[in-house]
Amino acid sequence: MKTENYTTPKLCGDDLSKDWFVYFYYTDQLSGKKKLFRYKMGINRLKTKKERNARGSAIVSALTIKLESGWSPVTKKIENSQNKTVSEALDEIFGIKSAYLTKESIRTYGNQISLFKKWLAREGLDHLYTQNFNSDHMRKYCDWMLGVKKYSGQTYNGHLTMLRTFFTEMVERKYMASSPVAGFKSVRQDVGKNVTFSDADELKFEKVKKSDPGFYLATRFVRYCFLRRTELSKLQARHLNWSNKTITIPSASAKSRVQDSVTIPKTLERMIERSGFLTLDPDTYLFGKHFVPSAVKLKRLDDFSDRQRRINEKLGISEDSTFYAWKHTGVVELYNLTKDPYVVMRQCRHTDIKMTMIYLRSLGCGVNEQVREW
Repeated sequence: MKTENYTTPKLCGDDLSKDWFVYFYYTDQLSGKKKLFRYKMGINRLKTKKERNARGSAIVSALTIKLESGWSPVTKKIENSQNKTVSEALDEIFGIKSAYLTKESIRTYGNQISLFKKWLAREGLDHLYTQNFNSDHMRKYCDWMLGVKKYSGQTYNGHLTMLRTFFTEMVERKYMASSPVAGFKSVRQDVGKNVTFSDADELKFEKVKKSDPGFYLATRFVRYCFLRRTELSKLQARHLNWSNKTITIPSASAKSRVQDSVTIPKTLERMIERSGFLTLDPDTYLFGKHFVPSAVKLKRLDDFSDRQRRINEKLGISEDSTFYAWKHTGVVELYNLTKDPYVVMRQCRHTDIKMTMIYLRSLGCGVNEQVREW
């Protein structure tokens, strides 16, 4: 089926040995020429037909939405802009972005957008067109987040970052002349609330090795390889590279959306050898339901946090020691062992050493022995 100036995007690909891509024809209204456009968008980094078909469908949907909105692949701009309310524009852009975001990011953005749209409705601004929404409206919302909702600096800054991103997209689509968030500054946020497990609590937790071996092993992957819950839930047997003792983190799982790997320390190596993971079918998820190997991925990430909380209550471990505290504990141990922040940076998969240094300081690391002797 053809529209006025473009054909419906379609996925081309069946042979894994060849490149897959999404294509469509677009007629440039200025030159009158019909051009073929192809988009790969990382689809060929995926290894199975199932993954490529899923990514291809997402790309088709995203490109279709963009083309329907008047976007031109020639100028990279919206050529036929129209009046949209702020809510409509937010929904449109969120729909496009959802094709590339992780489920966790989709949930975070979705919650933030929902809160903003509810505020717009309460203020009678939900029918306001984008070009009429200005910095005064934006300031009122920011004041509401800080004054009424009492958001912490981190939560407030997260909402502000999301809105800045979405309003920038609206400007690019010519829905508004300038961003109403331009010039808005982030507020100070607390740094240093990261908590580690004490030696005493780690001894208590050793009981879990027998009573709940699957969950215990999941915590070891966090402690030694610094994996996030999303990455842990998507970890499959094929991601264990036993020849070089590394774990691959696929781009679809990683927060940065870039495929990477981490080193398997010898302590964890011995646990993996005893676990039976190395004999599993490559597509088996290592931590499925009840934290045991399964052909079905664990769907509820909060299962990790909830289980840790119940164990803490039972063993008398501080509630501040959350599931993610295993990562903090491992980072402190690795830094004290190596005294090299670059080693920590690599295992954490940080993209900037500044990020690592801030993280280490929040954990109380980085004591300078020369200063100690002063």
